[in-house]
Amino acid sequence: MTRTVISIDTETSISVQDCYGGTHQGRVRPINEDRFLCRADLNVWAVADGMGGHAHGDIASSAIIQSIAEQFEGAKAHGKVLRAFSNAVQTAHDRIRAISEANDKIVMGSTVAGLILAGGRFHIPWTGDSRVYLIRNGRITQMTRDHTEVQMLLRENAISEEEARNWPRKNVILHAIGVNEAPYVEAIEGEVEAGDTFILCTDGLTAHLADQDIQILVTGNTAQRACIELVRVALERGGKDNVTVVVVNLPVLAR
Repeated sequence: MTRTVISIDTETSISVQDCYGGTHQGRVRPINEDRFLCRADLNVWAVADGMGGHAHGDIASSAIIQSIAEQFEGAKAHGKVLRAFSNAVQTAHDRIRAISEANDKIVMGSTVAGLILAGGRFHIPWTGDSRVYLIRNGRITQMTRDHTEVQMLLRENAISEEEARNWPRKNVILHAIGVNEAPYVEAIEGEVEAGDTFILCTDGLTAHLADQDIQILVTGNTAQRACIELVRVALERGGKDNVTVVVVNLPVLAR
């Protein structure tokens, strides 16, 4: 297999968690509208994907990531980390809407998927089609569900899996921060277990890698090596979109 040498923008922080994040504009897109946050010191990680095909997608994704960082810095001091993500999304939503209004109501927005660790539990809030996976006991599970038209039709049994693979509106997103009047965020939570690995990613990764591909490249690797390998393979398989990945390894129970 041909190996590709790549250069990615990175941010790392290692404490109890071994984590690493990387992003690449891909081989087709002229700019990178993805952004990510990797803050083990605040126990929060996130990826955001500015809406492709719309102006200022990078501004929208940057607004979300910046707002999350700001809110969690304050939350750390006041012990309100679980409320911080909701506040961050609302703040970013208002910022994006304000920029849109100031620019002839141009459509702009971003997906977001986050991971928060607090009190021995994980919290995963998201909107759009950016994903969070969990690898536990040798099994990978998609923790989020895509907020897309095709996934809605699948859940309603309106189309088959085969039809979904070739659905003409496959990339239509139903929810994104900054687009509708009010932000919509879905969330799940659960107990953390020793050895858990979380993968946050934009759809630039999952467009080229199946769940089992992701598991193979992550299992047994450090977060840094896993992240670099995931981005590399996505690029080797076409890199049709921006690709962003954050990997968080939990070698011990996080409290």
